[in-house]
Amino acid sequence: MSDPSADGRAVRPDHPRQSPSGQFTAYAEPGPDQNGVETWTVVVRGRAGEEVFRDDYAYSTRHGVLITWLTTEPHQLWVYSGDVAVSYVSPDSTGRWTKTAVSRDEIPSEITDLWKR
Repeated sequence: MSDPSADGRAVRPDHPRQSPSGQFTAYAEPGPDQNGVETWTVVVRGRAGEEVFRDDYAYSTRHGVLITWLTTEPHQLWVYSGDVAVSYVSPDSTGRWTKTAVSRDEIPSEITDLWKR
């Protein structure tokens, strides 16, 4: 993976990104070091800054991490990890944000195309 942040869509510790709806912002907060390797924790906040989701996993940057909103969905944040898995975070029917793991063949081409850059 090259640097997917080049197109301005990827969430990075110094580069939060607003959802397509404009109602939420995704953050990559620095997590604990894992054997000297930087990790990121995914956090989503509402307009007033309230935390609506905090991932329980810290993603290692060793093999690459892509965090980005799917442009065709107003509130669907994708997390593509080179060493763990792929998942997306979105609100359920009650408004509670949850993480859903997906297989690699379920990933939208918009996300895989960014990963391949």
